[in-house]
Amino acid sequence: MAHKILVIDDDRTVVEMVKAALLKKQYEVYTANDGNEGLEQVRNCQPDLIVLDVMMPSMDGYVFIRTLRALRVVERQPMLPVIVITAKEEMEEVFKCEGVKEYLIKPIAPPELIHKIETCLGANR
Repeated sequence: MAHKILVIDDDRTVVEMVKAALLKKQYEVYTANDGNEGLEQVRNCQPDLIVLDVMMPSMDGYVFIRTLRALRVVERQPMLPVIVITAKEEMEEVFKCEGVKEYLIKPIAPPELIHKIETCLGANR
C-alpha cells in the first residue's frame, strides 16, 4: 500500500506540480487549498505525511500545525510528519520549535521534496 501524502497550499500551480511529482513516485496524493480544508482532509484520508505551505489565507501554516497538534493530542494519535514549504529562508528555528520534520525554500525542486519525504517515511511501499 502506497504512502498517503496530503499537500496543503493555496497556489494551485504548486499543488499540481507537487502532486504530479508524487504520483510519478506512486504516492497516494490528497490536496487542500487552505488549513481548514487541510484539517478536514487529515480526518478523511488519514495521511502518512503532510506537505504544507506557510503563507495561506484563512489559516496559515503555523496555526494549522498548532491546531493539528492539539487535535492529535485529543485523539491520542501521534503527530504526523510535516514538511513545510516557505519563501523565507530564516525560519528554520521557528519550524524546529513547531515540530516540523523538514522544510523547503520556494521554488521547490521535486527531487529534493521526494528525498525529504523518503527521509521521513522511508521508501514508498
